Amino acid sequence: MTSSSSPPARAPSSRLLLTLALTLGVGGAQAQTASPTPSTPTSTTAAPSTLTLEGALARLAQAPSVTQAQLSVQVAQQNLGAARSALGLSVSVTGTTGYTGPSTTTTDEGTTSTAGSLGGSVGVQASLGLLPWSSGQGSLRIAQRSLTLAQANLQAAQASARLNVYVQYLAAVVAQRDVTLAQNTLTLRQRQLQIAQTQRAQNNATQESVLTAQANVQLAQAALLEARSDLEVARLNLAAVLGQSLTTVTFSTQPASSFTLPDLNALVTRARTTTVDVIEAQNTLAAAQETLEEQQRDQRLPDLTASLRYGPASSGGVSASVDVKEGNAGVGYSVPFGGSGSGASNRVVASVTGSYVVYSPALRAQISAAQANVTQAQLTLSVAQQNAELNVRTLYSTAQTNLTALGSSATQVEVAQATLSAARARLAAGTGTADAVTSAQIALAQAQRNLVQARATAQLALIRLQNAAGGPQ
Repeated sequence: MTSSSSPPARAPSSRLLLTLALTLGVGGAQAQTASPTPSTPTSTTAAPSTLTLEGALARLAQAPSVTQAQLSVQVAQQNLGAARSALGLSVSVTGTTGYTGPSTTTTDEGTTSTAGSLGGSVGVQASLGLLPWSSGQGSLRIAQRSLTLAQANLQAAQASARLNVYVQYLAAVVAQRDVTLAQNTLTLRQRQLQIAQTQRAQNNATQESVLTAQANVQLAQAALLEARSDLEVARLNLAAVLGQSLTTVTFSTQPASSFTLPDLNALVTRARTTTVDVIEAQNTLAAAQETLEEQQRDQRLPDLTASLRYGPASSGGVSASVDVKEGNAGVGYSVPFGGSGSGASNRVVASVTGSYVVYSPALRAQISAAQANVTQAQLTLSVAQQNAELNVRTLYSTAQTNLTALGSSATQVEVAQATLSAARARLAAGTGTADAVTSAQIALAQAQRNLVQARATAQLALIRLQNAAGGPQ
């Protein structure tokens, strides 16, 4: 923003500011800061570069939280692949061997010696998780739930990092406006102080007016220092998020100028099903239900194993088995060698072994505990869903309030523009002053700054609302 009047002479202003700084007890450092021409580092600096908001968001993948969440997803995907592989047909090679030493048998007819023998079998065995409650099926469901939770954590980490970038970037944008506004205000206050001192020297002003002008200069100096500090803090925070230096960077992207509130019911539905806390509670409930079903099967089903073999009487041949409680089935084929069934005729051998729990207080207690865990998990899930909905509704109300405040900020800009036009008209007619025009220009810049701040606040409120519903779609 430029002033319509010429700037004051620099030398008297510097001496005056130095006197004021010594009076405040802050020494020459403050006087140097308050100088209309800011000091520059003596070292060679790079030319300022511009960082857009899109450019900052494009570097989100470098954020440590996002990288860690991505690694967790990769691990969960590998575990799911391993669980799926384990669920299929498993084939293994089997083998047994044994040695029987020589023996001597004495009968009425005499002594008979038997030589030692080496026997055994080799074969192949295949197993498959046949029933829904087999261990392989359970491992698959656990891996699927772990992947779902890892993906939700990744989305939450990305949404959080994205929000952090928006917060720091828009804070830097507002701080840049604050620095410019504070510099212009300080220039005006310094000129007003010079005018008051000149009028005092001509006995056209009181000492009180001079002191008031000095206080205004000091307030403008403090505002400039604060604005520069805010800009540096925002720059450093954004650099920490992106993992790179932003010392000479300026920020060009302004907040959005128009906003649309999303559908509240759709947000609530998403929040009750896709947020991290809800998914974690759903996984806990699913695990508790599976534990209860396992305990109930132990009570209802017998520990039954059926096997069938066709081959030599002692060993070898084709075999099949089913374990009802474990839910696994297997088939195999083995060939005997040595003295283990070689040369024997083939026949069918079938067997069934099992047991059934008739009375077990311990098992009943385990079922009761599992039912209590399910009830507790259901309550936890309900609370998580209620909290997610409450959070969305609260942030929705905040976003509505911020969007409503935009109208007032826009009106203030229009008022400031009308005031500046009137001040310029009075100056052209000879009834106004250049300082009045400058003051109106600063008031307009302040109103525009407030509008940018209001837009940034509204934009951040909408992003927080999206994050509360599980992140942007």
